[in-house]
Amino acid sequence: MNRPLRVLQIAKHFEPDTGGIETVTRNISEMLLARGIQADVLCTEVSGPYVEDSRGYRVIRCKANASFGNKRFSFGYIVEGVRLQKSYDCAILHIPNPLGVAVALGWRKPVIPLWHADIPQKLIRKLSTPFDKLLLRKSPTVIGPTPIHLESSHLANSIGANRSIIPLPFDPSTVPSPNEAPDFAKKLRDFRRGRAMSISVGRLVPYKGIDILLEASKEFDDNLCVLIVGTGPLEHDLKAAIRNSGLENRVFLAGGLSKAELGEAFAQAKIGCLPSVSAAEMYGMVQLECMHAGLPMVSTNIERSGVSYVNKHEITGLIVEPSDPKPLAAAMLRLVNDEKLWNRLSQGAQQAVARDHNISSVAERYDRMIREVVGQASH
Repeated sequence: MNRPLRVLQIAKHFEPDTGGIETVTRNISEMLLARGIQADVLCTEVSGPYVEDSRGYRVIRCKANASFGNKRFSFGYIVEGVRLQKSYDCAILHIPNPLGVAVALGWRKPVIPLWHADIPQKLIRKLSTPFDKLLLRKSPTVIGPTPIHLESSHLANSIGANRSIIPLPFDPSTVPSPNEAPDFAKKLRDFRRGRAMSISVGRLVPYKGIDILLEASKEFDDNLCVLIVGTGPLEHDLKAAIRNSGLENRVFLAGGLSKAELGEAFAQAKIGCLPSVSAAEMYGMVQLECMHAGLPMVSTNIERSGVSYVNKHEITGLIVEPSDPKPLAAAMLRLVNDEKLWNRLSQGAQQAVARDHNISSVAERYDRMIREVVGQASH
């Protein structure tokens, strides 16, 4: 094949929408572009339709006909997605994505599912299952970021043995640097007052377990405080809970931050915390950002989730049982009060990110897999 390979990423959302899957989608396009593979993105957009060409790869944004929270329906997305197959050699489909499955079933060329998680809503999952099984029967391979993603899926038997375990790509160059937000830096220092600070970043939704973190903060001594970064439907309730519990001195709910402000937050933090309570949290890309910054993680042992596959107990951080504030607080305090332990886990965290999530090695594995799939389809 003389021309460059072309891959379409069938995604739900893309920047400026924020989240772990959006970050992964961008990283895949950029890492493959560096290896000479054009990896465009198909997504929904409230203000679409339009095509963005400024990144070196195309982002095809289809207008959403209806939105329900962070879920969107777009008839144009399905039509355009099927039409686009003539321009590409294969597709990577980010799962869960029922609309994307509808697109993929219209393709005759190879479609590779990247299994981020099962659909969390039971009714939607049940309705989607027959179509997911059809997709899996025609898929040349299924990518799992960890073995747990595929082994714990309700479709594990349908996924079968033809699978590719490839960690999610992490690009350290996208982690913002400190010293570019002096006003926010001062605000953080004034809040910390010399204390160690934990940082939690993510959408303020129930499965993130931020309410458990607030309860845990009641157990803190004078050496520890918490920064929570993010927006979402629980923001108002969490602000009220902080105020009603008198936790303003220990918990700073910062809302959304700019890249410069987030860089400053990582620089001033001592540990990272991911207190999620369900397998809606399957990986936690923010763990990689924290670990890259040398922050040992405190995360939870979620059944059927890959979170504890990323943060390894006593190697890159500490793991506690979910939904229980007391052991969460104890683990966080143990880290900030035991400098020898913190140093060992900080080093382990940085080494794990550099070893397991190096974007060059992940890109090579994607490159090899895509070329094999396209080569097999052409024979």
